[in-house]
Amino acid sequence: MDLSFVDAATPDFEPQTYIQILLAIAKADKDNGPPEYAFVRRQALRLGIDFDHFFKATDKSFLIEKQKVSRITALVVLKDAIMLASLDRYFSLPEKERIYAYAARLDISRRDVAALEAFIDDYRRLDERWRQLVNRL
Repeated sequence: MDLSFVDAATPDFEPQTYIQILLAIAKADKDNGPPEYAFVRRQALRLGIDFDHFFKATDKSFLIEKQKVSRITALVVLKDAIMLASLDRYFSLPEKERIYAYAARLDISRRDVAALEAFIDDYRRLDERWRQLVNRL
């Protein structure tokens, strides 16, 4: 599933910072592996970012709170962090707590994160309905 509404040319969107934060989030979870890194790679390619360079240059200790990012960058990071955390279709309590911690560092409210979660749930339901419709043909 590709849920992308922002491209590199969007005003105030910082694609390199976005990829660095997303990589730091992915690397922070020891259970993440090929599916999560493939997701970040697809996002980097879509944005014209050199994934391999940033993968090597960014580690899990990348200080998110030291990054002053625009609201749009922060929201896209959190949306995709939720996508990463729920690639296995299970968004666990520890994953949710981690996302809320990232949100606090990025100055995004819990209410906005809850809205992102609901948005992703809605999108997944619509995507599933679409697949069911297509498969009936």
